[in-house]
Amino acid sequence: MNIGYSIKRLNDVVRALLMQRKQNRLISGTRQDLQDYQQQNLSALVAYSVRNSPFYRELYGNIQSDKFLLTDLPVTNKSMMMDNFDQFVTDPRLKLTELQEHIRTLTTDEYYLGEYRVTATSGSSGLKGIFVSSRKEWSTALTAYLRCGSYMGLTPRLPKRRKISTIGADSPIHVSYRMAISSDIGLMKTQRLDATLGIEQQCAALNSFQPEFLSAYPSIASLLAREQLEGRLSINPQVISTFGEVCTGEMKRNIQEAWGIEPFNSYGMTEAGIVLGSDCSCHQGIHVFEDLFILEVVDQQNRPVPDGTPGHKLLITNLFNVTQPIIRYEISDLITLSPEPCPCGRPFRLVSRIDGRSDDIIYLDNQRGGKLPVHPVHFYTAMGTFQEIKLYQVIHGDNGLQIRIVVRESASGQEVAARLKQCLESSLKALGAQPPKIVVEIIDRFDRDPRLMGKMKLVTSLCGSSSLR
Repeated sequence: MNIGYSIKRLNDVVRALLMQRKQNRLISGTRQDLQDYQQQNLSALVAYSVRNSPFYRELYGNIQSDKFLLTDLPVTNKSMMMDNFDQFVTDPRLKLTELQEHIRTLTTDEYYLGEYRVTATSGSSGLKGIFVSSRKEWSTALTAYLRCGSYMGLTPRLPKRRKISTIGADSPIHVSYRMAISSDIGLMKTQRLDATLGIEQQCAALNSFQPEFLSAYPSIASLLAREQLEGRLSINPQVISTFGEVCTGEMKRNIQEAWGIEPFNSYGMTEAGIVLGSDCSCHQGIHVFEDLFILEVVDQQNRPVPDGTPGHKLLITNLFNVTQPIIRYEISDLITLSPEPCPCGRPFRLVSRIDGRSDDIIYLDNQRGGKLPVHPVHFYTAMGTFQEIKLYQVIHGDNGLQIRIVVRESASGQEVAARLKQCLESSLKALGAQPPKIVVEIIDRFDRDPRLMGKMKLVTSLCGSSSLR
């Protein structure tokens, strides 16, 4: 890294710290203060987008920029954005083909045109998204990252710096890795491990480093908990944070059993710049950072669902990124908002459940004809009753369900497989589904795909949705 880059990065972090102080004053206000702030920023975002983005100028042609409700604005999605990318962004210098080349050659935390950071989604849904943030916008996203740390009690300590281990993506095109390296100005002693490393290598590195704070995908944190309980890992973290995947009840119980602490959970996505929210020490749900984002939990027709009711998808509005406006942008996440506020007194609403994505829903034959949607949470619940299973994956294909499991060394794999098959057949019948052919495969380990940031999708369907609905 050259000196000029280091100074710019330091300035970005300092700007984020100053922004955080200003935002803390807003958070101490009332719910109405927060909503007024949202509307003010939304109006400014829409006005700027209409002036500077040909895509939004056409999309909002009949909308008066000073007199509108959020629900008056059309819904957008990844396909619309990527198909019209050069017209979607507000800086005409940003061209998709050139940004894709920049991503292809990215090695560290380089700026594009000296002022932009470019990241990409993994493309697990079949379409990779490209996202651009100016330095000021990146600093704003950094405030959310820093706020998560403060919620978890992670504050700098000198002269003996805190030791932090993060296990996740190991490429600068992914926003979680990029945020971590861009914010690392030496206040913490950090260890970054690739999620695609084998569990033995991860344990060896953690045993050597001895982190006070551990942040990992929940599927990895759960495996590490089993390693701790079985004596191959020996660390004593004071704080554990999970991110990037669904954290099932079984995963949380493993972590609590191994270290005696309840994990924090954060919720983020590349489209948001990284972190949408985090839970606090009350552990009542994930606080949505509503000074930075507006979240709408909606049904299939984009109608709002009541708090306490699971939505079919999410519409997100990023209030601070004007370079690439994300306004009522469709995300297939299945979340539930809590009808109750958090006892901590913060004005932010709470996400009480995250259950994967709507495209994780599996459609099976209904006993009464047609197709029956089976929510992924059904499999999380069933699999969580098997203490012998360390990690699993459910794959729905044209030939039925393939269940891949890693079992504990003390368990009989064949016996577990037989009981699991019987359990799933019975539970699917109880739902009203006609159970398909179920094959349980016992494996030694899961190989994590670096193209998907090392994440694991616990439940997935390989069948075309159009033929199932």
